[in-house]
Amino acid sequence: MQWNGLKMMLIKKMVCHVKEKMSETFSYGQERWHGLCDHKGFVAQYGGWSEENIAMVIGFWKNRQSYARFMNNDHDAIYMKTNQQECIDSIEIETEEIDVKDIDHYAINWLHEQGSNVNRKWTVTTDHMEEGS
Repeated sequence: MQWNGLKMMLIKKMVCHVKEKMSETFSYGQERWHGLCDHKGFVAQYGGWSEENIAMVIGFWKNRQSYARFMNNDHDAIYMKTNQQECIDSIEIETEEIDVKDIDHYAINWLHEQGSNVNRKWTVTTDHMEEGS
């Protein structure tokens, strides 16, 4: 997914430490995040396994406001539907706002730096990016 010129956006990077013997359940749950496409300001999410029981996920949001609105209003409902809460030992989350031109390239590079390949079943993308708020 490329934009004409650089685009400032919020990037959320997650490292999920999954409980032993729960990777299949976690993976199935990760596939259930496709509802993100319905949220204003969501752009894309990618993920994959870096090591046994360590899942890497990177998400892109149009701006901090749309991400905060999602986290405050809708995140927990989707999370509960995934059944991932029973799978995760711990999770590390980092957010940053940076200029990105090619989201696919940025995500794949970050995942590869973490020793992960992209799991296409975990990939959620939109075909557009709204202008304005």
